[in-house]
Amino acid sequence: MRLNIYSLVFLLNSYISGILIPILSLLLMEKGLSLSTLSITMGIYSLIVIVFELPSGIMSDVIGRKRTFCISLIASILSSLFILFGNHTSLVVIGIVFYGLSRAISSGSFDALFIDSYIENFGCERLNNITTRLSVLDSLGLSAGALSGGFLPVYSSQLLPSLGVYDLNLIIKIILSLIVFILVMTLVSESNNTQPKEDKTSLKEHIITSFSFVKNNKAVICIFISVLSTGYFLSSFETYWQPHFLSLIPYNDLSFLLGIMAFLYLGVVMIGSIISNKIINNYNPKKMYLLLRLILAIFIILTALQRNIILFSLCYICMYFIFGMANIPEGVILNSETPNRIRASILSVSSLTAQTGMLFGSIINSIGINIVKIPVIWGISAILIIISVLLTTKLFLSDHETHLTN
Repeated sequence: MRLNIYSLVFLLNSYISGILIPILSLLLMEKGLSLSTLSITMGIYSLIVIVFELPSGIMSDVIGRKRTFCISLIASILSSLFILFGNHTSLVVIGIVFYGLSRAISSGSFDALFIDSYIENFGCERLNNITTRLSVLDSLGLSAGALSGGFLPVYSSQLLPSLGVYDLNLIIKIILSLIVFILVMTLVSESNNTQPKEDKTSLKEHIITSFSFVKNNKAVICIFISVLSTGYFLSSFETYWQPHFLSLIPYNDLSFLLGIMAFLYLGVVMIGSIISNKIINNYNPKKMYLLLRLILAIFIILTALQRNIILFSLCYICMYFIFGMANIPEGVILNSETPNRIRASILSVSSLTAQTGMLFGSIINSIGINIVKIPVIWGISAILIIISVLLTTKLFLSDHETHLTN
């Protein structure tokens, strides 16, 4: 029963996030941002996440995952309100700040609560199953939210002309966030099994323990290197895929395809996760991860080279399919290496690393977009992923030799 409740909350929360995916850049541009300031604004978002990511993960381990997650929902609601009623760039930026706070505070909190509960009931031997469940629920919620998020502006223009084109997306997001908040407060309980009360460590000791764990674990360092390049890759695509996609569409009245496109690429992430879970027991997770990351880089390059809308869509979807497959061995490696007592902190560090990559991407891309075209920016992200594969391969091999020596 608890597993089903947690799954519902996780699914709804992902759906809420998905509502803005197909239109976020366009929403911010409607509020007055240009392509250049768009990258800067998303850089502010990444900076906020970076600053608060690790403290929020530690807070989740110390004061509880449930409380931390509820705080993130409040930040999400405030974010939507500021952007919704923002009639000036400064208000929109404040909304983005709260958006970043929500993202930072939520990362690792409910995920860790879910994983801890699963391990408590089923043990660590089935970590790939909970990793897949989380990935599938996240992709399903995001894809469903993205699909509806793409159609909401159409309905809003026809039925609610007094609203902004994308305001209905924000209104639905606020309502659903309130519903999830109520569900969590009333139906979700948090056991204290991660660390007995009498053994609770101080904040300083917790930070030292987490830092020492990461420093001495080469497998986790490998994942973080890859996650850093993933952040850069996601920054370049999430910022520019919408305007680039519209530039390839021959007719302006086909803009609803943004929602369908977002639904498809998020859906294939889910499918890739499911397939990866089916076959991961037959392969070494580290070797599987490295191979999938290399294939991902190839599809990024292929996507950047396309000028035809159909070929672009096919390559784009295949790229995210491989990305979804790679998520499973990544999650298995990270969670199998991480002790329960610091899981939320390590997951937050992983998210922090991704956001750092996104911040660098936002800064570099805000400059690069004035010099080169969008496909070149995407090609650079592919090169960074290839470099990360080479670095992590070396570290994985070094870690393997150390284990053999011991």
